Amino acid sequence: MRDFEIWGCPDRLRSAGSESPEHLWGKVALDRRKREKREPWFPGEYRFERTAADRVPDCMIHGQGVNRWIEFVAGSEQPYREKTREALRLGFVIHWVFHRNHDDQRRAARQTLEPELADPFEFGVYDPWEDVLELGTPVTYKNYEFPVESMAEFRPKLILGYRAGAARIGRLGGGLDLGMFEISGCQRRVIANGPGTYFRVVAPNQRVEEAPWGWPTRDGLKRLVEAGRVRRLGPVGSST
Repeated sequence: MRDFEIWGCPDRLRSAGSESPEHLWGKVALDRRKREKREPWFPGEYRFERTAADRVPDCMIHGQGVNRWIEFVAGSEQPYREKTREALRLGFVIHWVFHRNHDDQRRAARQTLEPELADPFEFGVYDPWEDVLELGTPVTYKNYEFPVESMAEFRPKLILGYRAGAARIGRLGGGLDLGMFEISGCQRRVIANGPGTYFRVVAPNQRVEEAPWGWPTRDGLKRLVEAGRVRRLGPVGSST
């Protein structure tokens, strides 16, 4: 990679640590295509290297109807499953985009995500030498199963992480809207108090005030989680 291939790169695109030219090129190409309105690009606000809970995505796009989280992979190891779940939890679809020369990482990502990822699905690919940028299929709640594996999914402080100012959970019914879940085969919206120790669940078409606090109990919900009978169906409630 020659330096002139990433000419004019503003500091807002660079990561805080060391970064290879191959990785930086993906963000530069994404930014240029937006400015030139050349595919792939999306209407909305592009935020590069900005925090979201405890993560720093390569790019977040806050658009009309769909928010996107984009990760470029060019050699460094990635927590594919954890980042995917984080993105979905916070209301993003996520694109994993791999450098063309890193098939080993693309295979590792598929192996990590495949137990819960439905076909047909294609990862994105990019190639700085050929000016190729394809974002592939986004991971969404429609093609990705999201089993709840611990009670951390119901603790707002753990969802927001130590960068609590970089994410928000909307308020609803006197508590925090943790989003829609399937609990023992039934679709329910879960509302929690701040510590995540007290809940109310709201059925579709039910008025929030009709759902009593204290059901299910924390221990009861924990038993269902441990039995594998809870999965997330949507993101936490928006604060906007």
